[in-house]
Amino acid sequence: MSLAVCIAGMPGSGKTVVAEVARSLGLKVVSMGDAVRREAAKLGLPADGEALGWLMLKLREERGAAAVAELCLKDLEAGDDVVVFEGVRSLNEVELFKRRFRRVVVLAVHAPPSQRFERLKRRGRADDPLTLEEFRERDLRELKVGLGELMSLADHVIVNDSTLKAARRRAKAALLKALRGVA
Repeated sequence: MSLAVCIAGMPGSGKTVVAEVARSLGLKVVSMGDAVRREAAKLGLPADGEALGWLMLKLREERGAAAVAELCLKDLEAGDDVVVFEGVRSLNEVELFKRRFRRVVVLAVHAPPSQRFERLKRRGRADDPLTLEEFRERDLRELKVGLGELMSLADHVIVNDSTLKAARRRAKAALLKALRGVA
């Protein structure tokens, strides 16, 4: 089986929860955000939201719309036939994965903006927005690279608007469907 599962979602929607469930199922997970953070470290850039957002756009501008996906593919080994990519942002990235994998499934994770903002504030990662204005700017940056279009064409949508337990249950169901070839 050659399968790429692409997890897409706005910041704070629960992509990491889906990735954790994938790991618990024994699947290899590659984080698109980690690839950008590694590039930032190589360039000596801070790991804050402004620098990482700028770098994400700069990489795509200089190297093409699938630049971050290309960085992630470099992390794969020859035997990596089933891979979950956390944080896919565009159809261009999905098209690149289709050249490497026989089957590609897109899982969109959706949560209301108010819940996402609260989650990001609690998470407290260096690149998380501190204000509602920063949150909106980040959302617009994500949409600018094609995330909304990708999510609207997803094979499966996971609605993450209640408990963590429910999110994990929904994520597991969606991942198992993808593995069985249903999604």
